Amino acid sequence: MEGLLKILSVIMIIVLVSVQVFLMSPYRASLTDDSLNGRIIELRESAIVRGSLTLDAIGDYRPNEVLVLINGKPYKLATVFPVDLSLREGDVVEVQLKKGEPPFYVYLSSQKGDIKPDLKNSTVRIEPGITYICAARSKE
Repeated sequence: MEGLLKILSVIMIIVLVSVQVFLMSPYRASLTDDSLNGRIIELRESAIVRGSLTLDAIGDYRPNEVLVLINGKPYKLATVFPVDLSLREGDVVEVQLKKGEPPFYVYLSSQKGDIKPDLKNSTVRIEPGITYICAARSKE
């Protein structure tokens, strides 16, 4: 059993070294071809696009009545607006307002990074229940 583990560890090291050598060689273009986007991934480029959005409120808002959801999971209980959100490409932002609370409006006050929201209107009316705000998309 020990002999098998030694052989497997040597094989893994050989594979690791050979992949690193191929990435430094002219064959890199064929190894890193991103055919979905139609371009080659750069040396220091990440496949994950990140950024942040800041949401602010207009209207009659009461603290601790709004829960911000990202991909359906609770992200932050909004005690005060504006709310900063750290997002990746494809994340969906929703807001949940408690029943019986008066509706108000949410708007995008700032955005940073390589993402942009797919907002159709400049403001979104938040009513009791869960309201879709936007999805994060890549700027490209």
